[in-house]
Amino acid sequence: MGSENPTLVDLFAGCGGLGLGFHQAGFETILANELHPDPAETYVQNLLEENPERMLVGNISQVLTNEVLSELKSKYGEITCVAGGPPCQGFSMAGAGNADDPRNKLYREYLRVIRVLQPQTVVFENVPGFANRYGLGLKKDLERKLKSQGYVTTSGVLTAMDFGVPQLRRRFICIGVKKEKLDSKILTLPNPTWNAIQIKKMLTTKQVIGDLDVYQARGGYGTGQEFGPDKYLKPARTKYQREMRARTGTTSNDSTWNTLIPKHTIRVQKRMRAYLSGRTRMSLIGSPLETKKHSQRVLSENLPPKITVVSLPDDYIHYNKQMPRTLSVRECARLQTFPDDFKFYGKRTTGGIRRRTDVPQYTQVGNAIPPRLGKAVANHILDLL
Repeated sequence: MGSENPTLVDLFAGCGGLGLGFHQAGFETILANELHPDPAETYVQNLLEENPERMLVGNISQVLTNEVLSELKSKYGEITCVAGGPPCQGFSMAGAGNADDPRNKLYREYLRVIRVLQPQTVVFENVPGFANRYGLGLKKDLERKLKSQGYVTTSGVLTAMDFGVPQLRRRFICIGVKKEKLDSKILTLPNPTWNAIQIKKMLTTKQVIGDLDVYQARGGYGTGQEFGPDKYLKPARTKYQREMRARTGTTSNDSTWNTLIPKHTIRVQKRMRAYLSGRTRMSLIGSPLETKKHSQRVLSENLPPKITVVSLPDDYIHYNKQMPRTLSVRECARLQTFPDDFKFYGKRTTGGIRRRTDVPQYTQVGNAIPPRLGKAVANHILDLL
């Protein structure tokens, strides 16, 4: 039956950051795999609403059997791209540092899928530490095995901000193209699409999320909607805001999802207000505001966010000094370049031992590839072909 669009098989798909970027470049997901049902539902509701059966939920080795893959190849013929990033906790420099972490071997499942499908191109993404951690030679192993299957490869670390993403996120990217498809072209990673002047001028925190700061008008802490809809109350005023609201609407009466913020205690409010006034965690030791939490950082209103969005919602403090608070899921999604019509499903957040098994909305956002970075990679692949 095939497809008129470039085709994508999206492995370890998460909530769909990479998938959305590929869709924005014109690709169509013909098969996706995600272990956990919550990010899988987010992916389906946003990217596969008309074809939910294309999402296979479960362990990749169990649900993406060689038989399933062979049937897919028979149905669609030559597949344009297989893309994916195996869970990165085993590779991350912030991880526990266990070289025997079984998650470090999931990239071999990725290679098995490629061996069966033989797509025109492949994309492998992971944390920067993938290339050299533990001295395991994982990068060399990956590229050697892709070469043995007929791919020319290139790899390196891309900085998301160079592609219009308002944060410092860096990702290891490996691109492979079938030798016969590449012809005489030289394979490279995509070149940056934003320069330092554009970043400083157009990606300040206020320009990115300023229109979402309406919680005083809504009634204060604990307002907003976990799902939606919820009115913006402010119009889109910057190019970035208008792009993120292209489908949800740019007026104050239009609405979006995932806007709920916490009911911070008075003590937490006072601590965040102290941080906003220039106090540090160390300066609060011995005071009633002392905390063991090391990672809370203040976002600067008129500078690009010098952060990497993570899965913990209380790591960052909004610049609003009148109402100190952490960020909503929607604000975190904005920093990742998810447009405002992209809705997140599942629990908003979780804690304690449940962090080991749950994948709530904040985690879905924090674990995702920024769609703008995904789109740049997808467009680069199409140019190579």
